[in-house]
Amino acid sequence: MIQTGFESRVKVQQIIENQLPSFILDENPNVSEFLKQYYISQEYQGGPTDIVENLDQYLKVDNLTSDVVVGFTTLTSSVEVDDTEIQVSSTKGYPKNYGLLKIDNEIITYTDIVGNTFTGCVRGFSGITGYSHDLNQEELVFSTSSSEKHDSGSEVKNLSSLFLQEFYKKLKYTISPGLEQTEFTSELDVGNFLKEVNSFYRAKGTDESFRVLFNALYNENPRVINLENYLINNYKKKILKLTPKVFLIYLKMVHY
Repeated sequence: MIQTGFESRVKVQQIIENQLPSFILDENPNVSEFLKQYYISQEYQGGPTDIVENLDQYLKVDNLTSDVVVGFTTLTSSVEVDDTEIQVSSTKGYPKNYGLLKIDNEIITYTDIVGNTFTGCVRGFSGITGYSHDLNQEELVFSTSSSEKHDSGSEVKNLSSLFLQEFYKKLKYTISPGLEQTEFTSELDVGNFLKEVNSFYRAKGTDESFRVLFNALYNENPRVINLENYLINNYKKKILKLTPKVFLIYLKMVHY
């Protein structure tokens, strides 16, 4: 499961061997491994069984952390076509086991994470790479790939968090109109922002609203200067410098 606030739940792949009758295991010793691999293919993060069983967890706003929402990292070293280990700048937001990622046009699955390295990588994999098709918005995008060479610094996309990213987009469109296409800063606590976004809209036009907006977009605390105040002060100073005769002419012009 995703490395957020998800609760740990038992998966079928973890218990399947103990659930099979002994006579089946005696006659077919490989059946438990076969079934285990089948359930792994269904229970990986973002897989059909995983989403069904953990939908309540996916729909928690607190699980929309910056690592999940951003959904990518970068290679810290080049990758050859037959490499089974991939080193990246960060593995936050990626599942610890059996995750799915994409580099350039290649889809890759891995078995484990050690530090900032994906290990046990299976190259040229296939899987869902999008939740909408250009010609049919209701159609999932399923892609196949082949092993390729990748340069250091290439983007590594987290395909295991596609469902959460899609949910995030829909949530932004629903409760934060005007900001649905805006990219927030990677330092933002997205879940907390979305829960409090109503207060942001109520404060629209105030100094506080500008502070919140700049924090969300750029992670900066702005200094708000009201130029109108400066214009009025300069305006008053110029009037006070006028002679009485010129001041009367000025008032007549304003009245006119």
